[in-house]
This record gives sequence, structure tokens and C-alpha cells, in this order.
Amino acid sequence: MSKEDCAHHDNVLARPPLQGGELRLAEEMLRSLARPGAIVEQVVVGDKFLAVVAGARVGLSSLLGARPDAEDLRQVHFAEGQTAATVAGNMTSSSAFCISLGLAAVNAANSPAPESVSATLGVPADELIAELGRNGSVGLVGEFPFVSSLRQRVGQMHLFELRDVPDAVSPQLWDETLAGLDVLAVTGTALLTRRMAYFLTQARQATVLVLGPSTPLSCSLFEFGADYLCGSVVTDQERVLDGIRAGLPFHQVKKNGGIRFTRWTREDLPG
Repeated sequence: MSKEDCAHHDNVLARPPLQGGELRLAEEMLRSLARPGAIVEQVVVGDKFLAVVAGARVGLSSLLGARPDAEDLRQVHFAEGQTAATVAGNMTSSSAFCISLGLAAVNAANSPAPESVSATLGVPADELIAELGRNGSVGLVGEFPFVSSLRQRVGQMHLFELRDVPDAVSPQLWDETLAGLDVLAVTGTALLTRRMAYFLTQARQATVLVLGPSTPLSCSLFEFGADYLCGSVVTDQERVLDGIRAGLPFHQVKKNGGIRFTRWTREDLPG
């Protein structure tokens, strides 16, 4: 499947063309796949998430409201039997749905074996953010359920949202505010909206965490400035895929079991 295959639809959300740092990040993510030759066995599309199964490992990606049309679904069918690298190439598409398809394939190609991930729960992401930003300036990119409680545990809180959200930083002040942060937490879905490289490079001085179920284990994120990757590994494939088919939000998929949270630093990556 070529990267143009999913790029021509008018009935799905469109993303801006890849350029500059966002293009370099996407290219590095594709170049550094851990298992590029893993064969895609299955693609599962729900209302909120998409999953790619490749080499018996599962990669997830949020859809962020994107809906597939008949041609998208044909491409989903075509993806089965292709290599993870081929399907991951959709990261460079202009179609929001196909970017999610590509990111899920990236995550499947990079996912560690479930048995290699410790069953011992580490420090939850919000506690790590609170610890790092106890007396400092903390920025959050994305919708996190812990925003209200975290606000009470850090020095200052700054929210970066394109939507009209109370107390969010005005887009005109993003560059200045990002440059003054001590800690920045970015949702993995910034890869879908093509803002990830921007946030990572504008907050070079900050300790940066990338988190959420769409977060890939990719050394390229560390090269662009991330310090922690807080993601998830699927340990019960069918249970998680059933939840995605049912259109469940991630917190419900997680509650049903089959997801193990993990945290990586540069030193944790294989190779």
C-alpha cells in the first residue's frame, strides 16, 4: 500500500502536509522501526481506536474522530498481509484516518513482547509529572483525566489546546510559554495532528514526557527531545480487540483488562 493510497478522500478529516520537523520526525520513526518486516495479520477499526496486529503484537492508535469511507476500508483490507513498514508508511498521508492506520502499524512494529514487560506497576504518569514539576512550571498538551488533581501538585500549570478550553494558553503565547517550562507532558496523538515535533523542539529545556495509548516506543522521539515515553502494551489481544470493536473509550478498554502500562527512557530501548 503506497502512502498516497489513503490521501485522496474528501469525507474524512484532512491533516496539513508534512514538512520541516514534523516530516523529519515521521521519516525517522519509519526508518527506525524495530520489526519492519512483521506481517500485518489483522486490522480492527472501532469508533474511537484502531488496532493493527503484526507479528502477534498489537499496536493502537486513536482515531481522533476520523471515520473511514468505503475506500478506506478497502485499504484496511489490503493492509492485511503487508509488512508493518508498508502500512506504517501511511504516517505520511494527508488523510486523518490513514495517519492513524500508519501510527498503529508503527506501534505494532515497535511493541515489545508482552512477557518482557514487567507486571509490576510503576509510578503512574501523573505522579511522575507531579514529582518532576513539584515546584516548577508544567505544560500539558492533550486531554488528561488528572488535570484538576495535578494542578494542585505542581508549581504552575499551562494547558495547550486548539479548542476553546478555560485557562488554556493563547496560541499566540505558545512559543514563549513553552520556552519557560520545566516539564512538558504531550499526548501521543500529537503525532496524528502533526504537532509533536513542534512541542518537542519548542520546549528543549524542559523534561518531556510523551504519554497515552497512541505513544510509540521509538528512539526517534528521544532524538527529538523526549525524556520519557509512557505507553501501553497489549497483553490480552482478543480482550482488547473486542473492546475496540465495541467502540469503547480507552479507559473502559483498560478497565476490562489486557493492557499493561509501561514507561521507557532512552536507556530502556533495545539496541
